[in-house]
Amino acid sequence: MKVDTIDERLALFGRMLEQAGVDVDSPTLSERELRAAVQRCLGCQAGDECRAWVAEASENQPPPGFCRNVEPFARWAERQADIEFASLSEAVCSLDAAGSGS
Repeated sequence: MKVDTIDERLALFGRMLEQAGVDVDSPTLSERELRAAVQRCLGCQAGDECRAWVAEASENQPPPGFCRNVEPFARWAERQADIEFASLSEAVCSLDAAGSGS
């Protein structure tokens, strides 16, 4: 078993976020939520499994079940997708309204 440095573990955390489709700069994520997820990752005992999974995962493959953050990541990605969808719907409605006014 390899003992990760904090930087190594944070790099794995970042890759898992990417795989989950989560944008950490999104206003839907609170600092408290992100901090709790980082703490879960730092305390995880599955570093070897995580490293192997990250090395072999295909693009946009959801995080594996052993990940202690799989549920929060899924919630965050869904929350962000909902906001993006609402924003796009608003834009389409604005375009429709502008188009019908001419």
